[in-house]
Amino acid sequence: MAQPQCISGLSGKLVTKSNVNCGANDFYTIFKQHVDVPKAIPQIYKCVKVVEGDGTTSGCIKEWGYHCEGKELIVKEKTTYTDETRTICHCVVGGDIANEYKKFYAILVVNPKPCGNGSIVSWTVDYEKINKDSPIPIPYIALFARVIEGLDSYLCAYA
Repeated sequence: MAQPQCISGLSGKLVTKSNVNCGANDFYTIFKQHVDVPKAIPQIYKCVKVVEGDGTTSGCIKEWGYHCEGKELIVKEKTTYTDETRTICHCVVGGDIANEYKKFYAILVVNPKPCGNGSIVSWTVDYEKINKDSPIPIPYIALFARVIEGLDSYLCAYA
């Protein structure tokens, strides 16, 4: 569920968090390895390509084609990985999102459930709008909730 935390009129954070049935390492790894994400949830991601780096080390730049609110969009992002905490930070450096936001970080964190069955997956969108007319990125937090659900279904089906 999205939880807005407004910092000022132009910046803020949105969070969505879900319990999933798949393991934390599986969920983290599919996103870190990235190539299977469009195959796993083609209704959301149409493609991903590495623009700079090898794609699995911090500092790499990837370009994603995706669907949001019925539109086909592109985002170019610089990725950092923290394997110890299963955290991936996607920092937008170009594409459609950059037209509305000065800063847009999509941060994925995957933790195992304390009971040992499944995981807790959260996405945080940390943003700063270009101006007051730029929208609050609520559609993106809804998109990331769908990503969690879709990847969990995919991973559980192939476990």
